[in-house]
Amino acid sequence: MAHDPLRLGRIAYLNVWPLYEGLVPAFPEGPDIAYVPGHPSDLNAALAAGTIDAAPASAFAYLSRPQDFKLLPDLCIRAADGPIQSVLLVTPVPLPDLPAHLARTGDPVLLSGASASSNALVRVLWRFAWKFPDARFETVPPGTGQATGKPFVEIGDLALGRYLDPPAGWHVTDLGQAWLDFAGTPFVFALWIVREGLAGRRLAALGRVRETLAAINRTLPETLPALVRAPSRPDWISPEDLLAYLRVVNYDLDAAAKASLVLFAAHCRELGLLDAVPGLRFAL
Repeated sequence: MAHDPLRLGRIAYLNVWPLYEGLVPAFPEGPDIAYVPGHPSDLNAALAAGTIDAAPASAFAYLSRPQDFKLLPDLCIRAADGPIQSVLLVTPVPLPDLPAHLARTGDPVLLSGASASSNALVRVLWRFAWKFPDARFETVPPGTGQATGKPFVEIGDLALGRYLDPPAGWHVTDLGQAWLDFAGTPFVFALWIVREGLAGRRLAALGRVRETLAAINRTLPETLPALVRAPSRPDWISPEDLLAYLRVVNYDLDAAAKASLVLFAAHCRELGLLDAVPGLRFAL
């Protein structure tokens, strides 16, 4: 209906926390906007079902269904330059020893049920960067991998906690750094995805949201030191660690990020994960 609010997804991770700390006061939940929290995979499904209008969601979701979505210009979630800290492959042996370990144990590599982009990234790195022999991949709920003793992908705040305090006896590979080492470009984990057909009042509201997000992003270098000491900061992470993390998260969908998306999509197509390399279509 024309008077329905813009339904905006919100990833329940710290990687978007600075943006929403500025956005929610500017656009409180009400007649014009409703916030819908969830893991990236939840928001992917909601966008596909049309139960939300826009969200920062898995880049792979857009690449796999470009006919169903458009993008907000200029915005994404990517590594700035180097490790992202919150997208990890965690293994019981050093990464170079992993193929022999899997051959000996018959174990699979456990992918995260919370992510599409990170799971596809592991497969791409496995084949093209690390040149490992084929492995078996299975998907498990987030936060359950370590208890199995098998190599697993973790994303979001759970991964950040393991990056800051690596579990004893495990080896942590930062997948953002691994892609940068391989491709020379920052990996784009999420895009601001807009469902096809959004129009009218809700599209106009999204335009105002986009302008506000862009303004927040421009001022983050100056505002982050104070923001990480805000009362809304989760108590499991120190202001110093949070500031260090947020300085390696970047929101600019610039030329390097777009080139990275195209390269990633090309490798996904080679693996049969995508039918084609799509173009980028924008909603505004």
